[in-house]
Amino acid sequence: MDQLQDKLSSFLTDKQFALAETELKQALAKNPLDAQLWVMLGETLLLQNQGQAAKRVFDRAWLLDPQAQWAAHIYKRLDELAAGEPREDIEDLLEVPKVTLTAAILSQNEASNIAKCILALQGAVDEILLVDSSTDETRLIAAQYPKVKIIPITWNDDFAAARNTGLEHVKTDWVIWVDADDVLLSEDIASLREAAGVFHHLDVVPALHVWHLNQVSGTIHHDFSQVRMFPVRRGLRFYGRVHEQVGTDKGIFHNDMYRRAVKIRLYHFGYEPSVMQSRAKFERNLRLLKHMTLEEPENPGHWLYYGRESLGIGEENQAYAALLEAERLGLQTPMFGRMPDVYKFLYQIMMVRMNFTEAEAYCHKLIASHPDFPDAHYMLAQVRVKQADALLRLAEIGYKKSLSSLPYYRGSVSADYQLGEWKVEVALGELAMRSGKLSRAKSIFVKHSQQKDVSERLKAKITAIENERQRLNESMSS
Repeated sequence: MDQLQDKLSSFLTDKQFALAETELKQALAKNPLDAQLWVMLGETLLLQNQGQAAKRVFDRAWLLDPQAQWAAHIYKRLDELAAGEPREDIEDLLEVPKVTLTAAILSQNEASNIAKCILALQGAVDEILLVDSSTDETRLIAAQYPKVKIIPITWNDDFAAARNTGLEHVKTDWVIWVDADDVLLSEDIASLREAAGVFHHLDVVPALHVWHLNQVSGTIHHDFSQVRMFPVRRGLRFYGRVHEQVGTDKGIFHNDMYRRAVKIRLYHFGYEPSVMQSRAKFERNLRLLKHMTLEEPENPGHWLYYGRESLGIGEENQAYAALLEAERLGLQTPMFGRMPDVYKFLYQIMMVRMNFTEAEAYCHKLIASHPDFPDAHYMLAQVRVKQADALLRLAEIGYKKSLSSLPYYRGSVSADYQLGEWKVEVALGELAMRSGKLSRAKSIFVKHSQQKDVSERLKAKITAIENERQRLNESMSS
């Protein structure tokens, strides 16, 4: 890759765009799943004002790397660029095998959601399979729409079993599992078949993670953790009564799948507080997870989710015990990929308990195992802020104790009487400044600004406070 980048850099410096294109197209013919190569080709086309072809290439790059940070910037540039001539060579490079696709929906009493879900999928798939255990009008509503096939099931408190029953009825090459309260973004309708075609050739069975936009109280939380799309007749199935996972016949902790996130965006409304119905859904999940920990006590994922759901209903001690077991088992299970979640929940518990030493220890464990995980570094910074706050409070107590002790001290070693004259008060002013209490800090510094030992230092602090106030006033008025 370094050699290629050096060669491309030379071509682009010399404005030899055709040569750069040739190199990139040859590289992509060998590595069609390399998102960075598609980005580089897109940038080369941008430099030639080939807007239409560049957009097609960047679309493929974003499909393969949905968490890319360049997307907003690049698409804004594309909006300002002329389309340019059609590029058949680029279309040939982008071409993928045509595969058939089913959207499978597991539903129970989703009459209020099912129509929106089905309508969004109409142009994206060949068939819509409703695996349903409803007692309301869900089936009646779904049956009114094209492409829908209904598979009635009896609910047996087992999500994996229900999904596996549905898989037996899928006749297409690929399947994507969609919740009844998911809505596919219209911009991504073509992405479903494209993604299936892109990954269809792999020798290792592909398992694709979709992009969930979880709406919770007006805020969108992005989630790429769930495998929802895979080829049908290559041995994949679901495991777990709840929070079910996809795996081969060997189970879920084996390196025998090719996992990849793709830009297939689903709006999900199921985590809204009004939808969760508070304890009822958590208690159902806890009941099923308890079964799972008894059936497979060595599975760290079961203990992780049991801990998470316990936190959801406020059972902190139960959650803590389950998460410790998840950590123990997870460290013994090389293919367990959810250790960051384990440490995040343990960290949260320690932060609530104000046990910052333990919270910091979990941050360090997380960084040791996943040094590039952004949340770990943010969490550690949060711990240090709390530790700093605690130290500042202790410092304030110490300063005040020093001041209150001074009148009563009668020891043989002389006390520093400047403590009472200015030192303690100036120190408290510095604490106030650190805490953002600028008016309080300034009044103290002004009071002691003629004290020769600290005059220059205090005048500098007063100037800094005034500059900060001016900056804040200007930012509020602009």
